[in-house]
Amino acid sequence: MNNKSIIQILAFLAALAVIYVAILNVASSVTLQVWGPGVDEVSGVVTHATKNVNIALFTFVTFGIGLFVGIALFMPFYSAQEDKLNAYRRELEKSSVKTDASTSEVKVLQAKIEVLEKALKDALNG
Repeated sequence: MNNKSIIQILAFLAALAVIYVAILNVASSVTLQVWGPGVDEVSGVVTHATKNVNIALFTFVTFGIGLFVGIALFMPFYSAQEDKLNAYRRELEKSSVKTDASTSEVKVLQAKIEVLEKALKDALNG
């Protein structure tokens, strides 16, 4: 088994682990601070903007955002590799066409030589 397969298996196991943890916490919620501290100018009390969030929903949203960020970060590298591969394929096709052309030229020259040899033999014998 190569490294690529092992990494893919680990990625699928990690995704299944995230789904499992989210399913276990479907009924739970957590309070998150969604905005920094603010000061109420009248009373001078420091307040925080908080939100009660379902842990399962929070886990899936975080997982989705992580997937998006990972794909977005590695897409330029993937497209650069794809461009290099396509350029290499074009270069191979060009060299293949050149080889085919030179092979056909050699065959034509061999046929001409055979015709000339036969004509020379006929002229010497005749």
